[in-house]
Order: sequence, then C-alpha cells, then structure tokens
Amino acid sequence: MLTQKLSRYPIAHLPTPLEPLPRLSAQLNGPELWIKRDDQTGLATGGNKVRKLEFL
Repeated sequence: MLTQKLSRYPIAHLPTPLEPLPRLSAQLNGPELWIKRDDQTGLATGGNKVRKLEFL
C-alpha cells in the first residue's frame, strides 16, 4: 500500500470526535444520526484536508 511507503508527519489532533444529532434524528423521524467533527482537527483550516497534508 502506498501509505505504508510514505512518511507521515502528524499535524492533526486525531481521532476527531463523533457527536450525536438527536434533534435532527427526531425531526426526520429516522434512525440515530451522528456527525464526524473533522472541524476539530486542531488547525485553523479544519476539515479532512489536514489528513492529506500529513503525508506531504
């Protein structure tokens, strides 16, 4: 696998938390919904782009 050959420099605070969305689940009358909080990676930009930058 390519990721095993690349060196990784950890810059993100991982793993990011999962948070339940009880009000949205209730509003939709559906199953329990959760959201992955990649905005909490610890950098100003946030999001999953940080994960990719760790391999540059």
